[in-house]
Amino acid sequence: LGAAARTMSNLVLEYINAQNRPFNAQNIADALGRHGIKKGMAQKHLDSLTEKGEIAVEVGGKSQVWYKVQDPDGVLPDDVLKEMEADKKIKAARLAELNGEVAKRKARMMQMAKQLTTKQMNIKIEQLTSENAKMEEKLVPMRASKGTSVSASEMKKMEDEFVKHVELWGTRRRNFNDALGTIMDSTGQTKKKLGDELGFEWDDEKATEKLDTYKKTVDTIKRKRAIEARQKKFKRMVA
Repeated sequence: LGAAARTMSNLVLEYINAQNRPFNAQNIADALGRHGIKKGMAQKHLDSLTEKGEIAVEVGGKSQVWYKVQDPDGVLPDDVLKEMEADKKIKAARLAELNGEVAKRKARMMQMAKQLTTKQMNIKIEQLTSENAKMEEKLVPMRASKGTSVSASEMKKMEDEFVKHVELWGTRRRNFNDALGTIMDSTGQTKKKLGDELGFEWDDEKATEKLDTYKKTVDTIKRKRAIEARQKKFKRMVA
């Protein structure tokens, strides 16, 4: 071989030894094409290196795969390899077990992070107790009245009915105004003219004020019940 050919042959050998994995002629041409080594030339260098015993070849049908000649002294005995493989499986199983434990602990820590501490719970209970006391003060005049005694269950039923009818009133009023607005937009008529033609009776200002007042009462009832529910929940958690 000429000097240039020997240089390219050495280049192929160095590349295969450095990578230490199987190659075919096309792989070598792809990797060293920038050095002018095409597939045909790569095949020649691979054959030459094989004849010299500098690389090894594995033949399977029409395909050939070349790889670095392995050092016999660097190959471990079969019994050692089997022992290492068994140890590897044991360690992999232990690793999987530890990863599972870590995942469980992370999930537990995330869950605990979302919960209030005992100190925070006590502060929250005091807060809710204070809010409830203010609500109770507003009920004192009603409870002190000489009217008919009403049980807690009866009061709840009356509150439920009150909330139901106020919300129904507000919903119907809103739906009517939405429909009326659509009709006014499509006909171009004013609210007064359309009302006169269809005989509508409008709520006066006092009725509108009453609805607003009733809505505030409904909000108060809902807040009171929410506070009572939270108090029960926190007491169960602290107990």
